[in-house]
Amino acid sequence: MRKLSSGFTLIEVMVVIVLVGVLASMVHISLGDNNSRNARLEADVLLEVMYGLREKAVLDGQEYGLRLEPDAYQVMRFERVGWQPADSRVQLPSGLVLALALEGRPQPLLPMAQVPQLLWLSSDENSAFSLHLDSPPQRWRSIVSDGLGDAQVVVPEVSHEG
Repeated sequence: MRKLSSGFTLIEVMVVIVLVGVLASMVHISLGDNNSRNARLEADVLLEVMYGLREKAVLDGQEYGLRLEPDAYQVMRFERVGWQPADSRVQLPSGLVLALALEGRPQPLLPMAQVPQLLWLSSDENSAFSLHLDSPPQRWRSIVSDGLGDAQVVVPEVSHEG
């Protein structure tokens, strides 16, 4: 008489492992890369803020600026007493940081700086800059302006070095 064994066969265990792997892959693909998506969305929001500041500066005849920190930004307005916050501070999503270059030179972004690094003047001029959204060492998006026209979003090329 044969004794009945309890438990799973090797084939059954392997099928379950394959199914769990397939499901985990599907979840990962559907969620995508959060930092990439967040950078794309933040770049679009920042670009709209910049368009609005350019238009508002000309229409109001007032100077506006954007104060940048590594993980946040704030719209500023120039008053008689100096630069004043025009809006609340906007925090970037976790995992994203800003990096700024003015005239091709990297600029340090200090938390709670008193003056904006980027300006939009009533004369329809603005700072020439490159503003980057990074998850170091990955650069996701850049917003660039020559100081005369509207800023534009640029998607950096992916390096395939290995």
